[in-house]
Amino acid sequence: MAGELNRMTPEFALVDALEHVSMLSGKVAALQPKKDWKAPFAFYQPTTDDEERALDGDTGLQSWTATLHLVHPTFRGLQVLCAYAKSAVRALRGTEKSTPEYDPASEGLRGTILIEDAEATQTSPDLFESEVGVYRRMYTVRIDFQTESVSDIDTEEVNTDDDLSERGNRGRRVGMALPTI
Repeated sequence: MAGELNRMTPEFALVDALEHVSMLSGKVAALQPKKDWKAPFAFYQPTTDDEERALDGDTGLQSWTATLHLVHPTFRGLQVLCAYAKSAVRALRGTEKSTPEYDPASEGLRGTILIEDAEATQTSPDLFESEVGVYRRMYTVRIDFQTESVSDIDTEEVNTDDDLSERGNRGRRVGMALPTI
């Protein structure tokens, strides 16, 4: 599942983190679980995507929120699964995820997502789904992040020291990226 998502999104970061929980490997889905899955599994439903604002405009800090459903066939197993999943979400704090050279899901962009904060807060009591015989717990997951994108164009570094020395900025190296023709 994580391979199909743009790597520069908090959604990718969440799925990637949850799939590293051994019980959830390959069993994390958007919106609803697959019909043939047997518990344990997880699914999430994105709820909001906002950018923080300051008095003078955008801050560059964005927030993404989703409802995460964790499902396990036993109550004790659900408790263990939830502990690992919360730990995986918290471990996202301060991490960076980068898009490789070629990533079809990134739509021609390369770059990095920096996760400033990540938290999972329980939003429901533990539920027993009697029709299917599983336990379920829901969390609200909030990920605060910043992104830095680079167009998928070859670039070269251009030295602008000559222009800057005329304005008294001698000794500072400043470069800019220009497309290579």
